[in-house]
Amino acid sequence: MTSILVSVFGNSRMPAKGKYIAGKQVSRWEADTDNVDIEYKNLDTQSIASVPFFSGRKGCLLKILFLLVFFSAGMILGYMIRRNIHETLIKKEPAVEHFGIKQTYDDSLRQKIQADLNDTANYNDHLKEISKQVMLSGIGTTNKFIEYLISFWSTFPLDSVKMKQYSVLLSYRNYTSKSSSISVLSMMPNTSVVFQAHYNHDNMSGIHPDYIPFNAYSPSGFVRSKLIYANYGCKKDFSRLKKLNVTIKKNVVLVKYGKIHPANKVLHAQTEGAAGVILYPDPADYANGQSIVYPKTWWLPGWAVPLSHVRYNLVGDPQTPGYPAINGAPHTLAENSDYPKIPVQPIGYDDARYLMSQLGGQTAPDEWRGCLNVSYKTGPGFSDDSLQLELDVNNVIERRNISNVIAVIDGKYEKDKFVIIGAHTDSWTKGGVDHATGYSVIWELARGFSALVRDGWRPRRTIMLALWDASKYGHIGSFEWVQEYEKMLGRGAVAYINLDSVIRGNYSFHAEANPLLYSIIKNSTQKVPCTDPDYYDKSVYDMWLERFMDPGKPSQPKINPLNGDSDHTPFEYYLGVPSVSPMYTFNSKIYPHLPTYPAFSTLEDDKEYVETFLDKDTKLEQTVTKIVADMVLLLADSAVLPFDVQNYAQVFDRGKKYLRENEAVISSANVDINVLYSKIDLFIEATKSFAFNVTSINLDSLKESDLYLINDKLLELPRIFINYQGIPGYPQYRHLLLAPHAENLWDDQIFPGIAVTIEQCQTKKDCDPLRQQIALLIVSVHQAVEIIQDEIFIRYS
Repeated sequence: MTSILVSVFGNSRMPAKGKYIAGKQVSRWEADTDNVDIEYKNLDTQSIASVPFFSGRKGCLLKILFLLVFFSAGMILGYMIRRNIHETLIKKEPAVEHFGIKQTYDDSLRQKIQADLNDTANYNDHLKEISKQVMLSGIGTTNKFIEYLISFWSTFPLDSVKMKQYSVLLSYRNYTSKSSSISVLSMMPNTSVVFQAHYNHDNMSGIHPDYIPFNAYSPSGFVRSKLIYANYGCKKDFSRLKKLNVTIKKNVVLVKYGKIHPANKVLHAQTEGAAGVILYPDPADYANGQSIVYPKTWWLPGWAVPLSHVRYNLVGDPQTPGYPAINGAPHTLAENSDYPKIPVQPIGYDDARYLMSQLGGQTAPDEWRGCLNVSYKTGPGFSDDSLQLELDVNNVIERRNISNVIAVIDGKYEKDKFVIIGAHTDSWTKGGVDHATGYSVIWELARGFSALVRDGWRPRRTIMLALWDASKYGHIGSFEWVQEYEKMLGRGAVAYINLDSVIRGNYSFHAEANPLLYSIIKNSTQKVPCTDPDYYDKSVYDMWLERFMDPGKPSQPKINPLNGDSDHTPFEYYLGVPSVSPMYTFNSKIYPHLPTYPAFSTLEDDKEYVETFLDKDTKLEQTVTKIVADMVLLLADSAVLPFDVQNYAQVFDRGKKYLRENEAVISSANVDINVLYSKIDLFIEATKSFAFNVTSINLDSLKESDLYLINDKLLELPRIFINYQGIPGYPQYRHLLLAPHAENLWDDQIFPGIAVTIEQCQTKKDCDPLRQQIALLIVSVHQAVEIIQDEIFIRYS
């Protein structure tokens, strides 16, 4: 073998020739030339075998041994490297769980959280904190309170607590200018004021300068004219006046609160050409005709003035219809048709008594008489021709920022599905009932569920706790939030629970709800003991059934449809999210015209009013909180969503009855209504099979992926009845089955799209919209049948 021995590496400089000794290595520092002499030595005769250590038989064995050692070391090193790469770079796959669900409703959790919701001191603290002062939307005291709430809730183990702000149009009294007034003037011999409505009682602006009675969204205006009386201001009341030949145009209308929403009263008056409206609470409704009133009883005193908004087209922010009022979004500047063009002002019934006592004209119909203890006349004008009414309203409309608070507990397995609970922070007054009772309930729910999270529990689905601003202005805060997150909520909102004035009386529990949630409410009320001493051994459900029995189903308690002016409205009627509003209430069978508790939206509605007349030791608030806590657990943790589709039968029975009453008009539009009847009958039959299949599902045979498909189908069902174009003339209402009534926001209308277009077909002889609405309903019912007959519900039953 020939080896090359290099004496020097690189371009080294070598010494001058003659000084170089062959074979001797030279460093680059000794070299002074680029020439390198290389000596070749013939090593062919020299091998490793010539080394004595590796020679002979012993050498062969050593060679083999060294080879084995090197080979083994290489194998071990390779194995260790390969194992290290797998452990560090390749994530170990978890064992696949093919069958069985990971989480469902656990009754022990219900017992645990309900046992934690009994602290009377907590409820008292919440009531006291929020009812210290008037909480109008968009003003400093309300904004500071919301900041306080966020800072406190941020100490809970919630996944997020955030403020969502919107720039919206709000209405206020003009505090920097003259007050609104209602006066009676004597025109002879010289003009002089003989009467002026009283807004300076000790319970009013004398102590509370932030409280001056007004009707939100009434425009400013000055009117001097005659006065007429129009009972409750319903359409039929104005028709009655016209039959009595009472002039409505250019006169001011005196109208009682109650029976229908104040906004609808004003709209009806404006439509008839009235110049203005005065609203008052008649003692027949608000004091039960009694002289013993607040502070001795819960009945409204004569000096108290209820406040309300008078918007009749509730689309959220009036200047951003159809889209949320987020920062930077342009606002429409066109003249708004969502609120009145005539001035409106409220008064107490002491002042209404004077006006009625001076009124001339015909004697009012018997059923129009209240308990003012004077003769009820229709007008127009006063019996003394020298007297004239003057209405002077001074309001302002301003753009203000409102703030919602959204707290979130993330779901463990269905994070993109949401159970939402909401209450509102704003109030016209101190709001002992409205807003404080709902606020105290949601506060305790936030604390109670946070305690479960702290102990290691997490809901299957996400829980959201929302506090809405500008609810009193026509649920603006909730509507704007729903519009901003419409896509997310449309896919993932499971249900909405509304906590609005949850203690309106102490006679019985009561609820308004979507049919899909009837069974959940009944289920939860059966698990909570009644606090009434006469029912100490019974449940809330037992008392509810006895006191509000459903006439159509005597074995069930009565559940009413949802009204149209609260924070559930955008969820239920705009998105199709099943909603429920639980409460304790008064005996509506005895007080049929009392729209809600007597002190609603007056300064008498404070913490003392609640403690003295409604819920002395907060037991009813605790009861509602426990019921809602169980409803949340059922909706958030049940493996299969607990929707009861069979209850749709009650809605469609109402709908078929309505259609039969209007078959003549429908027939004139060349529509075969029997097609719709047959689709409805097929759907009702399908719901029975569906209910059996769902209740028969074997959870042990399910995979989580199967469960997700089942629940997606259940969520899709209520959305099937949503028409995204909206009801004709009412784009904020998209539900084909139910919506707020066009003539009364407190009432509901079955098949609203058909109802609106039936009138159009009758009056304008334009029946194409009616045919379209019937077609939409036929298609939606057909699609609903396909959903509940899906093979997936049969496969696992």
